[in-house]
Amino acid sequence: MEFTDAQLAVQPVGYWTGAVRTAVVQYINDRLRELGLTQPHWWAIYQLGVSRRRLTRDELLTLISQQRPYVDVSTLEPAIDDLLGSQQFGVDEAGRLGLTEAGTTLRDRVLVLLPEVRARIHDGISEEDYVFVVKVLRRMLSNIGGDTGFDQAG
Repeated sequence: MEFTDAQLAVQPVGYWTGAVRTAVVQYINDRLRELGLTQPHWWAIYQLGVSRRRLTRDELLTLISQQRPYVDVSTLEPAIDDLLGSQQFGVDEAGRLGLTEAGTTLRDRVLVLLPEVRARIHDGISEEDYVFVVKVLRRMLSNIGGDTGFDQAG
């Protein structure tokens, strides 16, 4: 169904941002599931992959929650346990986590998948239009006192 600009101008932003968020997260998780993962698994793998050192569980949780303040940290604990159980993560004598060879291979597979995911989500949208939408959403967030300092990583 096509809408006029006047009709679109009065549609609720909360509906559209919520619908997009739900659909995008579902699509990302569907694609990650092809590799046996979810977003919390990926966040943990990614963070260990870019860390210059092994991390304790608490350090890993803190880093992810700092970069993704919208994430319920309780969803990360089971993901870390899964990754330990599937031997994607190893633990040293000091209790610090690190990627195993299998974890590194899985990380590399996700790094190939992510550009495909982004391309599908952004299909038919120019970079200029995308930047415009993000600027509009950041302004709306700023208007209501929200945090516009999101630092995207992984």
